[in-house]
Order: sequence, then C-alpha cells, then structure tokens
Amino acid sequence: MELSIQLFTGSAVNPDNINTQDILNKLEMICDRTKISGAYIGWNKDADVSVIIDYLKKKGTDIYFWLPVFSELSLLTEFEPLIGIDGKKIEKVYDSGSDELFVFCCPANPKNVKLAIEVFEKHYDNGIYDGIFLDKIRYPSFIGGLGTITSCYCDYCCSTFDLPAENELLYTDIKNPMGISKYTDLRYEMAPAYQKLFNIKAQAVYNSLERLCSYFKGRGYKICLDLFAPAVAFFVGQDYHKLLELTDIVKPMLYNKTNAPAGLPFEIGAYAGSFDSIVENAIARRNHFTRITGYDDKDFIKKEIEGINTIIRQNGLKTRLHAGIEINYVKNIAPVTDQYIKDSVINVKEADGIIASWNLNTMPESNIKCLLDAIG
Repeated sequence: MELSIQLFTGSAVNPDNINTQDILNKLEMICDRTKISGAYIGWNKDADVSVIIDYLKKKGTDIYFWLPVFSELSLLTEFEPLIGIDGKKIEKVYDSGSDELFVFCCPANPKNVKLAIEVFEKHYDNGIYDGIFLDKIRYPSFIGGLGTITSCYCDYCCSTFDLPAENELLYTDIKNPMGISKYTDLRYEMAPAYQKLFNIKAQAVYNSLERLCSYFKGRGYKICLDLFAPAVAFFVGQDYHKLLELTDIVKPMLYNKTNAPAGLPFEIGAYAGSFDSIVENAIARRNHFTRITGYDDKDFIKKEIEGINTIIRQNGLKTRLHAGIEINYVKNIAPVTDQYIKDSVINVKEADGIIASWNLNTMPESNIKCLLDAIG
C-alpha cells in the first residue's frame, strides 16, 4: 500500500509556523520504514519549504501543490461570489479558529476557473511540482445551514441552469426534509426538486474541473482530487461517477474522527441541524440519514471504498484510490487515537494507498509510528 503525506503551510497570505527540522525528522522516520509516494504541500504563497522539498525529491517522492480552488484563493484576487436562493451573497460559512477562510465563490462560473488558473500562475507556478492537488472543489456544505446548500443562484447560474424555484424546495416531512429514499452506488434518490438541484451542482463542478484538469494536464502535471467522503459528497456537487475519469489519484476524505468541515460526524450533524432548531427533529433526521446510508454500521468506510473501486473497475479507469485518513492530532477537533488509526487502516485496506491527513505539522510522532506499524 502506497503512503503519501500532506503538509499545510498556512493560508494563502499567512504562513504557518513550521519547524523545518521537526518536519525533516518526521519524514526521515517514515522513509526509514517505507517510501513516501506523494507529498501534498500548500497553500501559503511565501512559505519556504525548499529544504523539505529537496529532501523528498531525493527520496523519489512526487511533489503536489495543494491548491484550494473555490475558497481560499479569494484572499489573492476577487472571485465571482456565491449567491443564495434569496439573492444575497453568501459570506463566510464557518469559523475554523484558524486562518482558513471558508468563503466560497461560485464553482460553476467559468470566470472563477480562469481566475484560479491566473492565481496559480502568478503566485505558485515555480516549476518544482510534479502534480496539482485540487482542494475546495465544491459548493459549501450544510455547515452554513440550509441557505448554503441551496446555492448558487448568481446571474451566471440562473441563466445557465434550470434551477428549482424556492417554493419547489419546501418540505413537509421534518424528519426527512429532502425526501431521501435510497443511497446506492454512491448516489442518492430523493425528492425531485432536491434531486434536480444536486444533479445541476454535480454537472457544474464537473464542467469546471474538466477545464482545470485539462489545463494542468496540458502543463504536464499529475492530478489528485480532494473529495468529500461519498455519502456527503453528493450534497456539495461532487459525483464520483463523473469526477473519477478526470484524475490520476482520488483522495476521499474518510475522516471519521474530525469535528470540523469534511469530518463525517461533523457534516452529518450539520445536515441534521440545518432545517430547524428542535433537538428531537435533528436526532430523527440523523437517524433516518444513518439508516439509509448505513453510516453507523462498522463496515461503512469499507463500503465507501468498495463503491469507489467499483466505479473505477466498471469504467476501466486507471485512477488510483488513495484514502485520506486523519493522522494529525488537534485537540477538540481531531482527537485521533492509536486505536482509531489501526481501525482506519483496516477499513481502507482495499485502497491503493493512504494519504496521511491532513497536516504533517500537527502529527505526533507516536501517531506516525502507529500508522507505520499498522500498514506493515
């Protein structure tokens, strides 16, 4: 099983506090046991990680630049905004307590694709990278409430897509407001208006990523896509059936311990709490969701991996599946334990590799050792 690492260097404009020697010590610890196939590094524009990259290149590691396409790059230029169904601009959808912005632009608008490429060329295109790691390639999730899910209704989207009207998205079943009836083959069946909205989002994200991937592949870069776990990806416009054909590597964020965006417990909780503030209703919505998806089953992550592999196999794709699991430790956010790491490795053993996520800088050496022992 291949092993890759992620290293967060800070927001676009504010570098993280990175101790180069500490990072090198961790890398050496890993390289003494196994090869690091890929390193996903970004996205501060001024971070000096040349010593780290030089070390990795000597070890034969592919270096990917970590590019947060439809969110954090708005610190570097003005993107076309995300507009809610009420016609208002959607502002910051989540306060991470860090420098991450969590302000999304419209993922459908071709102007934003062009701007993302321009930002890359201006600030990051230094010729040292083997590949591009495309992150934030989605609409915002339920973390901003129902208003962030029912987007985007900007002028471009309204003139391009046959979007459902607001009155079509009304609901009467408070326990199952979107009419979710089935989760199979990594897709949902649900009430027609919501099905229509999410299908439009999936097509919009695919269209934009097709342009981005074509550009980067034309430049000779390998591509890795950072996607939500399939069970929550559907709601942010990420359809594995569409996107797997575009990429060399897919990284599903199978974060089952993270109490923050992309973490499965967090995202499911955000869904459950988005439709009203009544605790009993939120519990009922969560119970319905987990029953449909099988989320509470011990084999849920294995089935998500199996679903991705099935799409790859049935379509004759060469896409490699590298599962993203949390190895870093962040108090109250990612309280990762040894047992969790061991269980996670077992659950993703049918993947081609693991991407140790999401930040080498905050990975205790004990967690790294546990990972290395688990993968053997």
